Amino acid sequence: MIALCAPALASNESDLIQNAEQVFQATKIVCSGISDEIGRLANISTVNTAITGAGTAAATGALAVGIKKSSVEEEIEKLVTEMCADNACNADTIKNMSDKDFEEKVIKNFAKLKELQDSANASKNLGNWRTGLMAGTIGTNLASAIISGRNINQSDLIQQISACNDMVLVATNTEHELKTAGIIGINNPIAKKLDNIKTWCNQIDIADIEKIENRMKGVMGTSIAGGAIGIAGTITSATANSDQYTDISNMAKMSDTDKQTGKNLNTAANIMAGANIATGATGTVLNVSLITLAKKLMKTAQRCEEVLQ
Repeated sequence: MIALCAPALASNESDLIQNAEQVFQATKIVCSGISDEIGRLANISTVNTAITGAGTAAATGALAVGIKKSSVEEEIEKLVTEMCADNACNADTIKNMSDKDFEEKVIKNFAKLKELQDSANASKNLGNWRTGLMAGTIGTNLASAIISGRNINQSDLIQQISACNDMVLVATNTEHELKTAGIIGINNPIAKKLDNIKTWCNQIDIADIEKIENRMKGVMGTSIAGGAIGIAGTITSATANSDQYTDISNMAKMSDTDKQTGKNLNTAANIMAGANIATGATGTVLNVSLITLAKKLMKTAQRCEEVLQ
């Protein structure tokens, strides 16, 4: 009787081992390459971090330059006020001045013309610089939005991880069948491999990939907002720096309303530069958190793939 049962037991054990081999190979096929794809996302986010960082730096520069421009324009306004005191810049008033008043109020102020022109030139250059830096943020935000937008949808990766997790469950059940039949890792290589799969695989949660998607969406959203702010800021900065508000020939005859409009435009451009700093910083933070999560998941996937070799 024992002799009759022995071949049957051997045949059953052989079938279990053969099935285990097939399960192992199927798991290897399904789970391979996950770490590479997650690593690609980490690399993309690293590049995007550099891009958003550059945009933040440009916006920071624009704000610093804009603040300096505001300071220079205050000096210009002070000079113009001093030079034009008592209507000394009004042609009709000058025509009716006595020689003494003309010397005191006009001739002596000529010495300030060079200082005024130098300040006006400095203001113009600072305004051009700010406009250029703001324009630079448009490009960085556009690049970041495109990169993020192209990588938001990770449905293929989610499907692969889900399939991998399903195969790991099959491998775990198969390992249990081997163990029930007395086939354990110490004595059998395939049983050991399945035991390793049970230990090192099935540790990537689909929710983690969804977190990556959401952070990509966040980066894209902040980049789009930053791009819109950059466009508006560039236009505002260019307008504030136009000859209408910066040419010294216009300053003396400029109305209080026009002066205030120029100030408001300059302030608005600085505010937009500050807002662009905020969007850039937010995008950078999201990218860094995405990189951290992706690298963690990549290491988890690599450990699984190592035991599938």
